[in-house]
Amino acid sequence: MLTIFFVCYFFKSNREIVYVDTVKLFDGFMMTKEMKRAGEKEFNSRKSILDNLYSNLQSPTITASEKKELMQQFIQGKEELEQFNQTFASEQTTKIWSRIKSYTTEFSKDKNYQLVIGADNRQTVLFADEKIDVTNDLLTYLNKKYEGL
Repeated sequence: MLTIFFVCYFFKSNREIVYVDTVKLFDGFMMTKEMKRAGEKEFNSRKSILDNLYSNLQSPTITASEKKELMQQFIQGKEELEQFNQTFASEQTTKIWSRIKSYTTEFSKDKNYQLVIGADNRQTVLFADEKIDVTNDLLTYLNKKYEGL
């Protein structure tokens, strides 16, 4: 009887501890894809302006003073583009992980999971049975929640 209790407890407790591939989860989340598209659109818009400035700088018909002014605009635009990339990526990643964490809490409560371990392509988890990988289930849940379903 005691053995049956331990076997049942073992299987029950194992199911309460699961893991997810955080890279797959982050990349597959619809919010990530939307933010990436928005960031790329803004990046391309800013880059287009820089490309035009660079093109104007290469023109043989501009004066030295015009070239100096364009060069300052180009340098400032390039710095702003680099700052945008860093800031946008950082801010959006923070927002996305905040949403993932919130949805994962709800998901865990719905599934009665006591612990959800995140693994970056399993680098931090030395071994995990595929049976406890709930990445796809959580990703489906996240995307449905995000879409309001």
